[in-house]
Amino acid sequence: MLTRRQQEIWEVILRWYRTHGYTPTLDEIGRAVGLNSRSTVHQHVKTLIQEEYLQAADGKRAYDILPGDVERDAQMPLSLPLQGQIAAGHPIEAIPDRNDISPNEMFTGPGRYALKVKGESMIDIGVMDGDYVVIQRIEDAKNGDIVVALVEREEATLKRIFYHETGFVELRPENTDMQAMFYPSDSVQVQGRMVGLFRNYH
Repeated sequence: MLTRRQQEIWEVILRWYRTHGYTPTLDEIGRAVGLNSRSTVHQHVKTLIQEEYLQAADGKRAYDILPGDVERDAQMPLSLPLQGQIAAGHPIEAIPDRNDISPNEMFTGPGRYALKVKGESMIDIGVMDGDYVVIQRIEDAKNGDIVVALVEREEATLKRIFYHETGFVELRPENTDMQAMFYPSDSVQVQGRMVGLFRNYH
């Protein structure tokens, strides 16, 4: 079974191949996933070869994709037809057009993952219990960002973050029935920033 990092690297390789027609170098993989160590990337690629996600090859890259990987990946829908706009306030005319939107581009990419929301602390901005939020893995955030914050290395929570000059970090819910929480800055570790949301009505 692949680690999350190895899965991320494998997906980067497939996407790169589909875009460019050839596989990325180790340096290009490293830049795409945020790894500066070429040897670390090489170890992950070796593991992907051992686990038969890739195959060994001669030449500069020393690996290649397996036959059929691109074909299987190509069968996954990359875009949806954008049929115009729909009103959530006053009615407007919905006009079909020929544009597409790509769920892959909106929700996937290096360093991104999904979390299922449990609770109602963010309902005032439309994040409901049972929704899935898309998170970009980061370690630093700006005031007002919606982040995954690990508190005292025990519990992770989705909140809007604010840094105060007093040295405390405020984790503010988006629910008028709930109060903000304050912690010493060294008690809060940012693990990611929310970049998207989706839900299934079925």
